Amino acid sequence: MQAVTIAPIFVKGLLEGAILKGYDPIEILRAQGLPPHLLTNPKLRISTLAFAELCYSITQLLADEGYGLLAKPQPFGSFSLLARTCMTCDTIQESMSLWRDCCNLLDNSLKAQTCFTDSGGYLAIDCQKRAGVTSHYIIETQLSTAHRLQCWLANEFLPIEKVELAYPEPDFSEEYRLIFYGAPVSFNQSRNAIHFSRQTLELGCHRAKPDLAKLLDKPHIQLLTQPRQSKSVHIRVRLWMENLFREGNGNPLMEQAAEYLGLTEQTLRRHLSKDGYSFQQLKDDTRRDVAIFFITSKHKSIEDIAFLLGFSEASTFIRAFRKWTGLTPLAYRKLS
Repeated sequence: MQAVTIAPIFVKGLLEGAILKGYDPIEILRAQGLPPHLLTNPKLRISTLAFAELCYSITQLLADEGYGLLAKPQPFGSFSLLARTCMTCDTIQESMSLWRDCCNLLDNSLKAQTCFTDSGGYLAIDCQKRAGVTSHYIIETQLSTAHRLQCWLANEFLPIEKVELAYPEPDFSEEYRLIFYGAPVSFNQSRNAIHFSRQTLELGCHRAKPDLAKLLDKPHIQLLTQPRQSKSVHIRVRLWMENLFREGNGNPLMEQAAEYLGLTEQTLRRHLSKDGYSFQQLKDDTRRDVAIFFITSKHKSIEDIAFLLGFSEASTFIRAFRKWTGLTPLAYRKLS
């Protein structure tokens, strides 16, 4: 989903290590062409690509692949070693086992553990955070990076069965559904872990050396912008909506979505409710993110964007965009 956007809370988590080292977060954001208002306006969001580029920029600034968030810096080449080692494996289970071993050898800030059974298994990570770091961003990053690397190795999307996080549920917990591709997330658990089915663990690794060179050029961008797929109904509906908005069908209907998925409206409504969504909320969130994608890409006029998203007038779209982000579309475009 190219139009997926990232909430400011994750931008703040990413910047925390640089701030502790004395860097000005406003200057970091400005250098990336990002609005400083991300630090104060909880409604602002940035594209996945912009966030990936910010990740890369901070690793370069701090010379630390752990973003300055771990008890010990992660030297350049840490991820490269992980990727090169995992490429030698035949299956995803073998790759996860080697990923675990490499993490535990590289640095005492990360402690990884795996558990495999006949029905599936999990990869768990415990992160020793740097003194002064308060967010759990580094834990979530390590888990999601491990998952995305396995997807890259298999050259296909690997569904996560469930996610466990060993800390209280935050106010923004709905954001985790996109980070972990719609997998159910439980808080206050005994570990930080991602779980996979036996079928997924037995999949093969299919990448070659030319693929590795492209990945290691800018791994943040390669991994974060991989095509998003999921067996989760709300992710599939969102992808369908994104395509409709891009084509100018600005009013997706429940009955159309149900027909597209081969479900009854009642069954679709039940699946969305289980994921914590209503159809209207999902449509509003998707419309907002596609609007931000169009605004920041700067290739379309405000009037054209309003039409594509199903607004009868540009003024109506402007009011909706201000409600979503706290800014008008033009003000948002200037900031980005």
